[in-house]
Amino acid sequence: MAKKLISHVDLTRCTASAKRTFIRRAQKGIYLTQKLSKEEVLQKIASTLQLTPRSLYSVDRKIYLEEWYQTLLIEIDKIHEDLRIEKNLSSVEELKNLTVELLTEEVSKMKQILMAYQKKCEEQALDIEKLMKQLVKRHEKVEKI
Repeated sequence: MAKKLISHVDLTRCTASAKRTFIRRAQKGIYLTQKLSKEEVLQKIASTLQLTPRSLYSVDRKIYLEEWYQTLLIEIDKIHEDLRIEKNLSSVEELKNLTVELLTEEVSKMKQILMAYQKKCEEQALDIEKLMKQLVKRHEKVEKI
């Protein structure tokens, strides 16, 4: 397979796009419980450029990508700190716990909705069965005449 030439402009464009994605995810609190891995970042950039992560990490691009990844991690930490301050919490650990609590609360709400939906479906199935029996009885009477 021939090497694909990538300009620095293409690389910076793709890294900027990936950065926006990772920043949005950090603002949602996704990287509070898991650390953003370099492999995940390189895979995202490489897929955008239609390369493999190994070919993306060449000599001249390696330095740029290392610096870019480190600044991304610093910005994500800053976002976590801003989230912590916004929620008036004393540590990022409390923010993680708050995020986990919110998620468990959301899961319990979804379970309640699901149970209500299942109950309604069962009621509707019984109603349909009852109506079908009534319909069959009507037709039986018509056939007897």
